[in-house]
Order: sequence, then C-alpha cells, then structure tokens
Amino acid sequence: MNPTLNMPGAWAAYKDIPPSLSPISQNKTLYVGKFNDELLQEPDAIEGLESVNDVLEHYKPEVTLSLFDQEGAPVVETFEFRRMGDFSQEGLVEKSPILLELSEQMRNLQKLDRHLRSNKLLQTALQNPQAKTIVLDMIQQMIDEIDQAS
Repeated sequence: MNPTLNMPGAWAAYKDIPPSLSPISQNKTLYVGKFNDELLQEPDAIEGLESVNDVLEHYKPEVTLSLFDQEGAPVVETFEFRRMGDFSQEGLVEKSPILLELSEQMRNLQKLDRHLRSNKLLQTALQNPQAKTIVLDMIQQMIDEIDQAS
C-alpha cells in the first residue's frame, strides 16, 4: 500500500511527515480555523473537505501586511495561501517582489563573501598594513563612483 494515498496535502513520502502531522483517519473530524485577520465567527460544519488542499481552497486564507522597501517606505502586500508550500519561506518570497529582491541581494552578498574569503591573494594583502590601506582606498573609490552614477 502506498502511504501517500490517504494523506492530506502534498507530502512526498510517509517518512517525510513530521510526527505532529500524522494522517487523519477517515472516521475522525478535522477542525480548522481561518488563518486571516478577520474576527472569529460562529463555527460551521463544512462537509466534503477531505484534504488540506480542499480546506485551503474553501477558506482561502490570506493576510495583508506592510513591508518596507529599501528606502524605508511602506509597501502593502497581500499573501494568499492556496497550498501548504505557500506557508514556507520560499513560498512567501516567491509571492513578494520586495522579498524576491532582498533574497536576490542576500544571495549575491553571500556569493561575494565566499569569493572574498577564498581569495588567497586578497587574504595576504589584508595582512600587510600598506597593502590593506591600498585595497580599502580602492574599494572606497569604487563606492564613490557608484554613488556618483546613481
């Protein structure tokens, strides 16, 4: 028997499921709350929702919030959750232009950091005070050129 057939959501394999999310037996009832900023209403029984995807499609959870761009200006974004992956970091980032841009900048900085740490010539130059001063002056000149171009 394939352990993924009777499972809620889109789990790849039974062994990947955290212990807190075990499969729900067919003879049990699942209670679900709305994951949004609306006030709670009286609970209602919804029949026929057999998977997490069915629940997400029925309730269409979403949240609207303010993020800040690089200049510090607030930008209002609405995040909709239509699959379990939308709750993950990657799911949130792919839905937000601001988070996508910040994620790309972070990847570029991490790549630059790896290059600088593995550059033996630069490491040797930074140990010599005179060479270090020259490198720092050169970097400052590049920063000034970039600032003037903007």
